[in-house]
Amino acid sequence: MPKVLVLYYSSYGHMEQMADAVAEGARSAGAEVDIRRVPETAPAEVV
Repeated sequence: MPKVLVLYYSSYGHMEQMADAVAEGARSAGAEVDIRRVPETAPAEVV
């Protein structure tokens, strides 16, 4: 069984929805999926 790791960052939830859709698609194709949210990486003065 293939394994897929979906990493995402989402401030407002839009990317989280997309990551969930990617994970669902991979699962429906028979993959074992791990989905993880990563912390903010941009400096505060940039955001």
